[in-house]
Amino acid sequence: MAEFVTKAENKRRLAIIILCAIVNVAALTLGGIGMKKGGDIEHGVEGVNLIKMRQQLQEKRDTLRGLQDNYLTYAKDIGWRFEAIGTTDRFATSPLQNEVLKSYLSDLVKYRPDQQAKMGKSVFETLGIAKYKRWDDPGAGENLVLTRVFEELLAKENEFKTKIEDLKTSIERERAAEAAVLKSTETTNAEKMGQIDGKAAANAPAAGLIGEVIRLHQDLNKTQKSDSEDLSKTEEETIAKQNEATTVKNDNVRKRGASAAIKEDFKRRIYVIQHHRDEAKERRDPDGEILSINENRQLAYINLLRKDRLFKGTKFAVYSLEKGGQKLDKGTIEVIEVRDNLSSICAIVSTGDPAWPLKPGGLGTGRLAKG
Repeated sequence: MAEFVTKAENKRRLAIIILCAIVNVAALTLGGIGMKKGGDIEHGVEGVNLIKMRQQLQEKRDTLRGLQDNYLTYAKDIGWRFEAIGTTDRFATSPLQNEVLKSYLSDLVKYRPDQQAKMGKSVFETLGIAKYKRWDDPGAGENLVLTRVFEELLAKENEFKTKIEDLKTSIERERAAEAAVLKSTETTNAEKMGQIDGKAAANAPAAGLIGEVIRLHQDLNKTQKSDSEDLSKTEEETIAKQNEATTVKNDNVRKRGASAAIKEDFKRRIYVIQHHRDEAKERRDPDGEILSINENRQLAYINLLRKDRLFKGTKFAVYSLEKGGQKLDKGTIEVIEVRDNLSSICAIVSTGDPAWPLKPGGLGTGRLAKG
């Protein structure tokens, strides 16, 4: 009995073939990336696990094999025709649904604007194929057909294979360079180790830098042992000198304290002597005397004149000498008029105590002194 294929069956088979090709390209791409990352692991790249990449590649291969089995056993129907084959001799078949095929091919190129936010990039956008346009796009450009789908997918597969081969070549070249570097490093390390241990045998005395370090350490131990007594003696002498220096320092501190006390005592004595000398001078040499007092006008007449170099505005402190030679301050006067004869006139500025008013008189009752 002849087999008649409906539109839905053709549509389903074509979709399965396209899906297998896409998965095959994706698996090859992931395999190339896995090989590159595996090479990076061997070169010390962190964060990449070669075993994990191999497991992922095997999972992709199993998925691809399952899709192929699904195609061979006529799995899930996604159809482009309304009717499928049956068990009778023949069923009427409907024509190919062109609009459905165009919509599918357009979605391979690019989703509609209202679907892009939900669906993301289309298959061709993901693969970087941008020379086709949607069938419902009125602009200029080439529309995608089924034969071009397989040609583009095959071209992408070959492109990815070429990239994978380039990656393999690059990995091999990097491995060779790494091997050369490792060999050079091992040679250099062997030379350095020879300098360190002097290439001495296991049971032979140490040589090279290690032997030199051991010899220096032994010499140091000998020097420390031979000089230990000298160091102990020097330490004792140092402690004695420090104690002596401390004693001298304490003596100097005490002497400075005593010197300061003597100095302060001398200053006090000098001040007392100067004070007594100034008081004696004031008692011996008053500037003048008060001749008379006008209590109503608060005026005082003194015996100093212009010839005595008296100036207007000069102030005098008035005091008197009491019993025992004690000086008693009585007030202050200020010159307001300087005369050439008899007396000059002063204003009484202040009095110390109302009980001791300013009075004219002889020595000891009305002495003056410049303020």
